[in-house]
Order: sequence, then C-alpha cells, then structure tokens
Amino acid sequence: MTQLPNDDPDLVNFLCQYRPEVQPASPDLEQQILQQVKAWPLSPLRHYSRIRFVLPVAAGLVAAIVGYRAFIPAQPSPAELATLETFIESNWQGTVSNEHLESDVWHFTDLDTE
Repeated sequence: MTQLPNDDPDLVNFLCQYRPEVQPASPDLEQQILQQVKAWPLSPLRHYSRIRFVLPVAAGLVAAIVGYRAFIPAQPSPAELATLETFIESNWQGTVSNEHLESDVWHFTDLDTE
C-alpha cells in the first residue's frame, strides 16, 4: 500500500503526540459477542421475508386491476354495429353460395368417388 506524503510535518507530529492509547481487548470478548449473537431475536428477518412476498403480490394485483380496464374494448356505436352486421351478411352470402366450388382448394381435391 502506498503511503501518503508527509506534507504537513507539524500535523503529523501533533497527531502522533496526542493520539489515544489503545486499550487491550477483554479476554472473554469473543464469548460475549457469541452470546449476544445467540440472543439476537430472529423476528425482524421473518417480518422482512413477509414483506418481500406481499409487496410483489400487491403490485401485481394493482397492475392487473389497472390493466384490466385498459384492455376492455370500447362499446361500438350503433352505426359501427350496423356496418359490421352488413359486412357479416355479405360475407356469409358469399360462403354459402356456389362460389366456393371455383376456389383453388377444389382444383387440388379429387371429387370423383367412382
């Protein structure tokens, strides 16, 4: 690791002179830490996992409700219904008449049953 240059020797001397003494660690510090970890309650973890499950479900429900209204088609006007009815009637008449015998499908099909 690269050390920084000593640009201000007065500051470095001041910090070295007045730095606090490091206290020795307690001999049973490790045992104290392990006891505190064992005594730590686990309920916040369970609560967090419930939130992780509930939030996406709630967001999905909101998106479904909002999206449902966006995908409902608008009710057609009476003029549009009349145009649609005329279109269906004219096409239906074309499908039940003899025009379908002239189509390409019948040219490739053998209709002779002899």
